[in-house]
Amino acid sequence: MSAAAHRRARRRTAAAVLRRRRTENRAHRDATQRVKVSDFLTSQGMPQEDVDRYGSWAGRHIASEYRAAHHGHQPRKTRKRTDPCKGHPNGFWVKVNIYRADDPALIAGARRYNRTAEYVPAA
Repeated sequence: MSAAAHRRARRRTAAAVLRRRRTENRAHRDATQRVKVSDFLTSQGMPQEDVDRYGSWAGRHIASEYRAAHHGHQPRKTRKRTDPCKGHPNGFWVKVNIYRADDPALIAGARRYNRTAEYVPAA
């Protein structure tokens, strides 16, 4: 086998290994349950009116805690359709952060915001 053929074979093998790792990581990542801040606050027993009113500010505190705990990395994003309103009879799409269901930043951020602190259990 020539040197060039040997290098090509090594590159193909390395590419296959990386492809397999990415596939395994993607399967693990997709298996973890992700929640939006509104879903988290609702599961903690907060009334829907308060979730609509204070959820955005709670999300800002939670995102800040997440960035502090993860060396400045941003949380993952998803899209959420808003409720219908004037000018948007079907609502419109907004980007929101999602977190793992067991992420400590959810509890820490919600405890830091006074309006949601009473709904979150003490750490």
